[in-house]
Amino acid sequence: MGALFGGLLLAKQSALPMPAAALSISGWVDFTQSGRSYQTNRERDAFFQKPTVDFLASLVLGGLDAREASPLFADLTGMPPTYLQVGEHEALLDDSVRFAEALKAAGVETRIDIFPEMLHSFQMMAGFAPEADDAIARFAGWMRPRLARSVPPER
Repeated sequence: MGALFGGLLLAKQSALPMPAAALSISGWVDFTQSGRSYQTNRERDAFFQKPTVDFLASLVLGGLDAREASPLFADLTGMPPTYLQVGEHEALLDDSVRFAEALKAAGVETRIDIFPEMLHSFQMMAGFAPEADDAIARFAGWMRPRLARSVPPER
């Protein structure tokens, strides 16, 4: 998800139009891995352990400064309305929580839902898990009116 918001930030810097809205599933927006949830959810999140994410960050960043490349620490004014979903038991929990706070502080319409006892990208289980079905339904319900407003009138 760093790529999504990184792309939106580049579009903003280039004065390109913003999309009607942005959706984030278990977003990774802090390449410094400074969130406490890396520790507090260490026993629950089998994949996103800090050493694994440090390695992934090194691949993504190359020689870039992690803080400067992190959407979490960017100027978020002018970003589109954003809806974030994250699992309570994942290492990236604090990325989403802190990003929602930063977006709100920048005046961006923001919604965040934290799903109890869920892990990273649990929404991929849609059709097989009621929690995932609920999450996707929430996305659709939130996005529908935003898309309707962004459709140009017929001529």
